[in-house]
Amino acid sequence: MLKKPKINPKRTVRALIEVSITPQKDVGFDNIAERIYSYPQVKSCYLLSGGYDLLVIVEGESIQTVADFVAAKLSSMANVRQTATHFLLRKYKEEGQVFKHPNNQRRQNISY
Repeated sequence: MLKKPKINPKRTVRALIEVSITPQKDVGFDNIAERIYSYPQVKSCYLLSGGYDLLVIVEGESIQTVADFVAAKLSSMANVRQTATHFLLRKYKEEGQVFKHPNNQRRQNISY
């Protein structure tokens, strides 16, 4: 029997999700982006140039809750062709603030 990962209630998991969509006639990307950013898990949503159309930043209690959101809500949405999820593992700099990490810090264990 697999044990569920332990969750630290003070921490959240953040993921960057690249979304490829089929734009809708006469409205383009706006209606689909609005449906996506309406979910409370979605913290930011950006229209991009390049290989994917939208970059969606999602937060959840665990890797599993973010993965479940992507599978159940995002990738199954009409006009969503493809998603690629990237989980953030370590923060070095955000909004101009640098985060120092002790040299002896090892990778964070994920226990099951």
